[in-house]
Amino acid sequence: MYAYNTDKNVAYTVFVVNGKYRAVNLIPGSYDVTIRPAVDQLEGFTPETQQKMVAAESHVTANFILKDVGVVENYVGGYPAEACARSVPDCGAEIAPYDEVYPPGRGRDIIENTCLGCHHVQFFPYNRIRGFQGGRAPKDKMTWGLTVDRMHKRVPGAPSGQASYFKTELLPPEDRDIVVEYLAENFGFNAPPRLVQLRSEANLDLDALEKAMFVEYIYKENPEKYPTWPWSHNITFDADGNVWNAYTGCCIIRTDPRTGDVKVFENNGGGSSIEVDQSDGTVWYSGDITQENSGGSATGTPMSTVKHLDPETGLVDNWLGRPSNTQIFDTEGNLWMTAGGITKWDRRTNSLMRWDVPVLRSDPYGIIVDSKGKIWIAEHYNSGVTRFDPETEEFTFFRLTPEEPTSIRRPGVDSKDMIWAGTWASPGREVDGRNIGGALYKLNPETGEIMERRLGIEYATPYKADADPFDNIWVTTDNYLSKYDQVADAFTHYPMPTQSDSLKTTITREGVVWFVYRNAGKFAGYGGTSVALYPDKDKMTTLAAYHHENSGDSLSSKYKGPKSPKVTGTNKFTFASRNSVEYERWAVENGLPGPNSASADEYVDPQEEDGDRY
Repeated sequence: MYAYNTDKNVAYTVFVVNGKYRAVNLIPGSYDVTIRPAVDQLEGFTPETQQKMVAAESHVTANFILKDVGVVENYVGGYPAEACARSVPDCGAEIAPYDEVYPPGRGRDIIENTCLGCHHVQFFPYNRIRGFQGGRAPKDKMTWGLTVDRMHKRVPGAPSGQASYFKTELLPPEDRDIVVEYLAENFGFNAPPRLVQLRSEANLDLDALEKAMFVEYIYKENPEKYPTWPWSHNITFDADGNVWNAYTGCCIIRTDPRTGDVKVFENNGGGSSIEVDQSDGTVWYSGDITQENSGGSATGTPMSTVKHLDPETGLVDNWLGRPSNTQIFDTEGNLWMTAGGITKWDRRTNSLMRWDVPVLRSDPYGIIVDSKGKIWIAEHYNSGVTRFDPETEEFTFFRLTPEEPTSIRRPGVDSKDMIWAGTWASPGREVDGRNIGGALYKLNPETGEIMERRLGIEYATPYKADADPFDNIWVTTDNYLSKYDQVADAFTHYPMPTQSDSLKTTITREGVVWFVYRNAGKFAGYGGTSVALYPDKDKMTTLAAYHHENSGDSLSSKYKGPKSPKVTGTNKFTFASRNSVEYERWAVENGLPGPNSASADEYVDPQEEDGDRY
């Protein structure tokens, strides 16, 4: 059941269980109340809407009779294929079984064992230019050959001198020609767009769904100012209980969840990650990464490693350089981020310093800080995580997955300093007639012991692993928020209110899980939406959002020193790598061109070819 407040752009979703539903604590106003099928279902009905007025302290009912109930065809993935972007007027696709979309044979085996270790299963057949996950530029045989060679041989989206995206021995020369032929034959330039059919539903706990409620705070940008649709990336909170949204390609959005009031900070991009300095209320966010303008942000400003916003004045400082992916504060008030390597904003000197990561196929993605002050990064391409000791400047790599290649996006850490991460993509695996998808992994850094748990969702894409105040681990995957209970050793899956992927979760001290819609925001009209899942709506004590004590996003609140330097609205520059000499020596020892070598490849924005990266 979806109730949309047309006055405030706030919406509420609850699940109908045994013919009943209940939503609570709605903001007063006019509502469109719609009953519609949940996502990822193989049975559906015709949606129906009623208009209702909700006054303060009132009780309103809306009764429905389901019509046209029956089996429906559905497809895998967290993006609304029928919803077209402004720049893509024709975006429909045929739904077909996996064996029809990917005909069996040696070519498919190669794709499953290499390409699907990083790409979504819909990336190849959905022959449209679109954003994340589904869609790519149409390719003929020659272009597919160039693409395969680029994936196989060139450096990833990290400093020059790194190894290829995956081990070269996984694609010997004879297999290279086979896979190029297969791609050209099945996914050629004029191939019709297709989508892999969904075969099975996730097992849902109806008792848990009966208690749950989602609340959406929706912001829609001016389409004349932003001709290419932006998309939300990340949520964080400030010390006053407000919610901040990094709306990539657009702006920074601040929402008061108690009232639904919104303030927007425009003209300096929207970033792909965001942190609020809890000690002074200023906002740090990454430089925009936009498909339509790889040379800068949507506003035409130069690429920034990180930006620093003063909400009081609206001024923004820009540190120019490679865009960062994720940021996090430590307890000393310093900001750590991934930007081709590991970068640190040092509060004492108000400067950036960086380290290249001496790990094969390193492409630092998500970043966290454990209770001992150690920095952990997800290695996007090499099936593991790397620990960095700021005191000794030493790196330690931990392999997580037994298979490769796999794509690891954003790690998490629980109260016991166990490291958690999911494989957003992994080699295609069929078990009992379904694709088991990615997995959740736990690393014990002291013993090196690894635990693996499959989500039980077909083609699961676990993106972020995040601990709540009770040490449950929450995972974002296409169309679901999934909770892993460490004590029960079991998952509970919560279908999102709309078909979409999502990224980083941010969890409050009450256990409310905040997240964003990326694809639904970009393609289905949701805009820059900040979403909260209340696992038990009857335990709501506040609508405000505050970090819980063990959250990595709360570390700056433990810092008690001087505030950050005043924001002046100027451009600043990043220092050279602190370990460039050691890194080049390591690169040579491993048969790689060093970052300063004349033979090193120049940087190419990954968005040029890779719609799955961000």
